[in-house]
Amino acid sequence: MMIDTDRMTNGADLANKLRKGKRGGIPWSIILDGDGQPKINSDGPEGNIGCPAKPHEIDHFLKMIDTRQGHMSKIDRAVIERELRKYGAALSNRSRGQRLGVKAFAKATKSVRFGHFEDAISQLTEACEDGYAPESILTNPAIRPLREDPDRRLQLFELFKKNVKTSEIQLIDAREPGRRIHLAGRLVDMRTGQAIPNALMQVFHTDASGEYRPGMDAGGGAGNPRLWGFLRSDAQGHFTVHTIMPERYTNSSVPRHVHYKVWAKGYPDLVSECFFDSDPRLDESTRKSAPGRNFPIVKLKQAADHRSVAELVVRVPGPDGPKKR
Repeated sequence: MMIDTDRMTNGADLANKLRKGKRGGIPWSIILDGDGQPKINSDGPEGNIGCPAKPHEIDHFLKMIDTRQGHMSKIDRAVIERELRKYGAALSNRSRGQRLGVKAFAKATKSVRFGHFEDAISQLTEACEDGYAPESILTNPAIRPLREDPDRRLQLFELFKKNVKTSEIQLIDAREPGRRIHLAGRLVDMRTGQAIPNALMQVFHTDASGEYRPGMDAGGGAGNPRLWGFLRSDAQGHFTVHTIMPERYTNSSVPRHVHYKVWAKGYPDLVSECFFDSDPRLDESTRKSAPGRNFPIVKLKQAADHRSVAELVVRVPGPDGPKKR
């Protein structure tokens, strides 16, 4: 509902009555008790919070949630707080160029909606050139039709590869089926164990159906996978990937795995993959041979914020190859 205080008859009086003399619009949200009486609304310490992004807005929104304890698990609350803090930090760090990029990105989503995929690619390119981080390409539902077009996806590969700067990416949107997992990784020199910063890395794997793209598993889909992403390791070589547990190929004994490629200055290109320790198809023969083939085996553990996290150490051979045993 909107009350126009300038053009509606008695609009100003009604708004003043509802706001009880306070400035600002009607609260966006309110929580009532069992008798229908107000318990708390979205009027925070500095006014109506609207979409909670600033720290004080997020604090008040969490306070609203806490008035209904018992209707939400601690895990759900922790996830909501984590994502709000992350979202708020991203908004506050945007530069003017990034804001221009947001406009170009919005145009791209509109082009996708009308099936103008070539225009969308051009607008996404413009958005990245203006400083807009390309990570939303992977997660924005409005871009999903573009991501699922095999030909356009190859164009997105190149766009993302050229412009990615972050060490943390999410490969999936909210609609993607599958068990959510998180890979907390680090790129290191195989010989010295020293971190490799600012290295480019591509990550990809099968979906919850065991396919790289619809109708294709290992028999042709790996060259153009539907679930993919690029990142750059940070100053300490760290990276994080939020995704789902990949499924095994249909009618295959190959264990679940995640592929990755690494391009680091001063090192030959690395193509490798990691397995999951809990996979029953990971037989003893594969467990013994995997380290020598530079195929890590990772273990999923529950982190303090209740996420399923696996630590992945990617060992990159030097110019002379692996260190001799």
